[in-house]
Amino acid sequence: MTDDFQSLSNEIANDFIQSIVFIDDKAYSTGEDQNHEFDAHAITKAFSKDKKICAIYKPESKSDIRMFSQIAEKADVTVIDWQIILSEHNIPVESLEEDDNDEIKGIYTKKIISDLLSSQSNQNSLKLIIIYTGDSNLTEIAIEINEHIKQSGIKKFTIDEGDPCCVFSNSCRILVVTKSNGGAGRQKHNPSMIKNEVTYDELPKYISTEFTKMTNGLLSNFALQSLTVIRKNFHQILNIFSKELDTAYLTHQSLLQTTDDANELLVELLGDTFTSILRYQNIHTSIDASVLDSWVNKKITNEDKYILNKDGTKTVAMYKRDKELILKLLKSNQDVKEKFKIALNASVTGEFPGFNNYIKKHALTIFSDEANHKEINNNFAILCHHKNLVLHDNYLPNLSLGTVVKSTSDGKGYYVCIQQRCDSIRMPKMGSRRFLFLPLSVVDDGSAFDFLTLSGDKLRLEKGDNGIKTFGLRTVKFSGSKDLLVKARKKIGRLFFYPHHFSKKIPEKFEFIFELKDLYAQRIVADYSASLSRVGLDEPEWVRLNRSI
Repeated sequence: MTDDFQSLSNEIANDFIQSIVFIDDKAYSTGEDQNHEFDAHAITKAFSKDKKICAIYKPESKSDIRMFSQIAEKADVTVIDWQIILSEHNIPVESLEEDDNDEIKGIYTKKIISDLLSSQSNQNSLKLIIIYTGDSNLTEIAIEINEHIKQSGIKKFTIDEGDPCCVFSNSCRILVVTKSNGGAGRQKHNPSMIKNEVTYDELPKYISTEFTKMTNGLLSNFALQSLTVIRKNFHQILNIFSKELDTAYLTHQSLLQTTDDANELLVELLGDTFTSILRYQNIHTSIDASVLDSWVNKKITNEDKYILNKDGTKTVAMYKRDKELILKLLKSNQDVKEKFKIALNASVTGEFPGFNNYIKKHALTIFSDEANHKEINNNFAILCHHKNLVLHDNYLPNLSLGTVVKSTSDGKGYYVCIQQRCDSIRMPKMGSRRFLFLPLSVVDDGSAFDFLTLSGDKLRLEKGDNGIKTFGLRTVKFSGSKDLLVKARKKIGRLFFYPHHFSKKIPEKFEFIFELKDLYAQRIVADYSASLSRVGLDEPEWVRLNRSI
């Protein structure tokens, strides 16, 4: 395994990429038009050498376009021709370059792109789309694609300033490159565009390199490695979940009052199986000392940085941020406060503020040059706290332990449900049940908090000197659905839980915000129970103030 972080990331991405789909109307055709010809045999040979699954589709009708778009959703990478002329257009080959037919060029490619990005879940998916064209006006094609995406209502796409042939978002790259059969090429008149001319043999490496530009990070590399391991072991997973166990599963289901609960067990069992495979493959140790060294060498530049005040403003003091400092902080196992103090004091000029405060507020600024420190920290906290980060458009959550909601009647009235799961299911078919909620306060930046919403609101449980305030408990009555659960209902793209008493006179309902991971939710219940069990008694005040416990 190489020490260079970029090469390591490329190796991991290349190992992950498994399937590439090509959509080209010239596939399997003998080339009458050399600029737009497509040698399917040469393509499959190039990718077979790279141990990749390569599928090539030749659309001939509009129904083919719809079908191939759905197939492309399942591929790791999609490669599309720009000029797709269907047989129903009946346009002679010699007239394809005429300006009169410009409106046909790109029309189906743009349709496939918008299909691939249409749903909210797809827009948040990591995608690499390559326009592999015989046309030479690459930048104009990129501009046209960018405009089409905007007109389709898909946001956050822009043209890369460093590469005018790339349209990208945080999770997607669309690249426009020229077909080349390895001959003299077609970009001699424009040397700056030579890098956008890719031969068949160069395509596998080019795809891997471009995919890596979206994934060359510690966490994304870890995720790719994990997914690759799961893919390679899926036959073993299928064998574990053998059809021979069907009768045992059905027996378990028959013994439950709410038989659908058996499916929840299957989800947990499969998740546990994934975890055991990853641990067996030592994926949890993949970010080792050598990987940290290569990340630091790639990402960290030596510079003098200002020490910040509590509110983020600069002090007159500075410290030298270099690779040696970063590695000291990452590899030292001594007390955290002492570690930062020793490492930073070695290069600081001027007076350093309190280290405890600096660690809590500004530790990320030592590692990152990005201006959005707050957003990065928020996103990592959400990754750790939130249970369901990947939500399908049709997902309807149920009310249970750890569900965070927001009342529609009292402004920013957030609540967390502390109803135990066993009391959140098997609701009476025609009855209702009271659910328990603890209030959450919205606090300002700089204040202590417990959880974050996706919109960035910081939420804090209402606490006193002796723990969670027990008198803040609220109960709300809800009716069960046909599934014997309290299910959310979708309204104008948002999810709401409707109380039993909901009406025009009492219009309060509760918007679903997020679900806490199990252990975080259970910790709230444990803290609340501890607050309930504390003993209050009268005793001499002098004794109380000097009590050892």
